[in-house]
Amino acid sequence: MKIPYYPGCTLYTKAKPLNDSLHASFRQLGVELNELAHWYCCGTTFTLARDNRMSLIAPVRILAKAQEEGDQLIVPCSVCYNTLKRANYILKEDTETLDIINEHLEESYNVKEEVVHPIEFLVKNEQLVKDNIKKNLAGMKLGCYYGCLLLRPQEELQFDDPESPSIFENLVRLLGATPVDFPLKVECCGSYLVVNSPDAAVEASYKLLRNARGNGAEALVTSCPLCHYNLDALQAKMKQAHSDFQELPVFYFSQLLAIALGVEENYVGLEQNKVSPKTVLKEHNLL
Repeated sequence: MKIPYYPGCTLYTKAKPLNDSLHASFRQLGVELNELAHWYCCGTTFTLARDNRMSLIAPVRILAKAQEEGDQLIVPCSVCYNTLKRANYILKEDTETLDIINEHLEESYNVKEEVVHPIEFLVKNEQLVKDNIKKNLAGMKLGCYYGCLLLRPQEELQFDDPESPSIFENLVRLLGATPVDFPLKVECCGSYLVVNSPDAAVEASYKLLRNARGNGAEALVTSCPLCHYNLDALQAKMKQAHSDFQELPVFYFSQLLAIALGVEENYVGLEQNKVSPKTVLKEHNLL
């Protein structure tokens, strides 16, 4: 099975472990992620101005390319997923804008492409995952962190309930681990504040990690490269600011998927995590 795949810019730089472990995992499942040829940046963030047609050009160029290769597009980055799926939703509602952009780009995008997050694909194909598990993650207590961009706005994304989501927990259970519920799993990690107000991002992420640990999580699992950076790389600054802070490993969901499927360690990218997750993995005989 081949499915069109859009990595986005960050998955070739800071989020390389997400890209590598996802490709390796899907190969184990017999699914080839067919990267779009000559793909472009998605635009990074979705405009809040609904009359800004220029902001839809980048998403349409990507979706039109995907349309040539299949009716689904796998998008792992939360930011890219949010941007592409919201653009698709708007263009279904606003055919005039779609016609204008198609004419400008000399494309014929028909708005039938389905933007799919890997977590959606995995949960939908749970038997395929179960049949290929080599190392059950039983005993691991994981906090599933959604962040903002997978869930909001609900009408446009339709990923899950923005206040009480469960799809991430379903994936964790599928791998054999125990999901730990914590109240801040849908709160913002600080997002782009890390650029111009880094202290605010440190505080937001500190509260999330403390909340997850306080509710029994021994590691956090996420999908968003920006969330992963704030929650993982900023822990050194959290230790400086808060004497009570205890480190907490932060995985990409694809890293844990790769481990469960028996993927070779060099494709998992654990050495790139700033807070090493190897101790907790060894405690559960997963390394």
